[in-house]
Amino acid sequence: MGLRYLQVDGLLERGLTMKHYYDLFERFPDGSSLWRACAIGVEGARHHMYELAKRSSNHFYAMNVVSGKIILPNPRPSPLMAAPAGKQSSAAVA
Repeated sequence: MGLRYLQVDGLLERGLTMKHYYDLFERFPDGSSLWRACAIGVEGARHHMYELAKRSSNHFYAMNVVSGKIILPNPRPSPLMAAPAGKQSSAAVA
């Protein structure tokens, strides 16, 4: 079994990625949305939305433009987004 190639617009591309691409949008109080970034995979999209939300009080969402699938941020950050060891997040309780 050798490598498989896909020809797209006259160019050869090796293999296909299993990760999906998501466009990230910021939703404003008036209901309008503005594109902010692009991310690879669901966890990547959620991570980017978490980072964007640190700088804005507006809501964020991600959309796979091919399938139309909408990804909303997790209510809690994933372990990848946890505070560094030795530091407590502001949400921690004593």
